[in-house]
Amino acid sequence: MAGEDRAGIFSAVQHARFRPLWTASIASCVAYMTAITACGWVAFDLHHHSSTVGLVVFASFLPSLVITPFAGVLADRYDRRMMLLTINAIGLLSSLDLAWLAWSGDQSPWPLAAAAFALGAARSSTTPMEQAMLGSLVPARDLLNAVSLLQANMNGARLLGPLLAAPLLHLGGGAGAFLVAAALFALAFWALWGLAEVPHQRSRSDHNALAQFAQGLGYVFRAPVVCSVITLVVVHCIFTMGYDAALPRRAADVLGATGTAYGLLMMAMGGGSLAGGLLLAGFARRVHFGYLLFATSMLSGLTMVPLGYAVSWPSTLLAAAAVGLTQSVFIALATTLLQIATPDHVRGRVMGLYWGSTGGVMAVSNLATGRLTDGFGAGPMLALPGLVFGAVTFLTLCAPTLRAMYGRPEVSTSQRSSQLTSLPLRF
Repeated sequence: MAGEDRAGIFSAVQHARFRPLWTASIASCVAYMTAITACGWVAFDLHHHSSTVGLVVFASFLPSLVITPFAGVLADRYDRRMMLLTINAIGLLSSLDLAWLAWSGDQSPWPLAAAAFALGAARSSTTPMEQAMLGSLVPARDLLNAVSLLQANMNGARLLGPLLAAPLLHLGGGAGAFLVAAALFALAFWALWGLAEVPHQRSRSDHNALAQFAQGLGYVFRAPVVCSVITLVVVHCIFTMGYDAALPRRAADVLGATGTAYGLLMMAMGGGSLAGGLLLAGFARRVHFGYLLFATSMLSGLTMVPLGYAVSWPSTLLAAAAVGLTQSVFIALATTLLQIATPDHVRGRVMGLYWGSTGGVMAVSNLATGRLTDGFGAGPMLALPGLVFGAVTFLTLCAPTLRAMYGRPEVSTSQRSSQLTSLPLRF
């Protein structure tokens, strides 16, 4: 078999222009999860209230709602590489600020939430820019593999980040974990520095940015596949991605309130996510796209039930790994579908709206989950929303666009062409 046709887990890494982005993505994802793991435990350790954790997690996800959509506009207008360099520099400075707050022993959650907001702004702005660059770095045959690898980075960081943070949570009040995160952001900056400019079909920089944002939003609503997939993923995030605020309480319920227990639970979630991303990358050209999309959508909700009610520590870790695996595969499939259905000149805005809307609802979901967990416990607040989303997924069989997608063995570029007929060539 010719080298360019060879499929494998790391087939996209064969392309020299993808490797620096992939390296930077690994480093920045692990940096973010190291810092956010430390944020969650430091917040819980202040008052032992899940609502405090929910506030800090809300602050870290809030930029997804208010900043990420406009980061997509910038990704379409300007040099995406330079934007990524700037964002990783912000992540570096935010991590250093968090290290200082932890070292000083400040007992107020508000400075911690403010620094978490800045850190979240860096991470949430990175994702749409990385996704928008893929079409210029890898050929179409390796696009699902590249998306899966970036998804494996984001979700595998849920394993590596807590692994790095767990032994450092009691060092300087968590300052050691934040310093490790700062070093990783510096590594990501160095990797991107070696990547030359990535050309792309830019939107008109002399046009009003708000008007271009509105045009990207209009594209989403006029493209049935794009609108349907984003809606499904947003509903998924509302019901199944608010668990971050409940995990410290769940760890305390099963094994006692220790940073190590919380870190292990986060690592199990990340290990499952990493396994899901790598499995999908390895079988990207052989899976039935539609069947797997429906199955992982359903299972990403149903696996929340054992996560909430498992009575032993091994079964709780296994349930966390199952949640991570099904959710990572579902998100990777949905993201690939959006990549192919969207033209290059508007892809940054679509991916910005996609990641912004999902991150925004995750922020609100975690804020609500943290408050409700204090009143009703972690079990119901994990299991009940998961069951609701399982029912929602079943009902999507009545939606013609999604039902058609579930029947497709693969996603072809012909879908993308069908979405362009009613749009101008440039915005």
